[in-house]
Amino acid sequence: MRASLTLFFALATLLCAPSTADANKALIGSWRAHAMKMKGKVQPMPKGMKVTVEFKKDKTFIGRMEAQLPNRPPHKSVEKGTWKVKGKVLITKTKKTERMTFTIEGKTLTLKKPSRGETLILKRVD
Repeated sequence: MRASLTLFFALATLLCAPSTADANKALIGSWRAHAMKMKGKVQPMPKGMKVTVEFKKDKTFIGRMEAQLPNRPPHKSVEKGTWKVKGKVLITKTKKTERMTFTIEGKTLTLKKPSRGETLILKRVD
């Protein structure tokens, strides 16, 4: 009986989980960070900081960060790389490879970076 229940829940999870193709399609577009979760607390992005990510159909992405924080010189950076999805994991590759779990609910993309203990919450902008 226990084996049957385990098999049932495993199959239900597979059937209810979005396919990789669906996840790829859902990621494509532009996203802007609006909050971060660190040490269990959700905080809005600091005033003067703008982070955007664009996932393209050709499996490339462009990440942009602009910061105009008090008592610091303005800073801009652009990062380009490739991306792919494996289940619920988004794998990005620039000079290094980074893995993060992700969920998409409506127009909200949540990226969890276990290696850093942080979560980035983004909203679709296109």
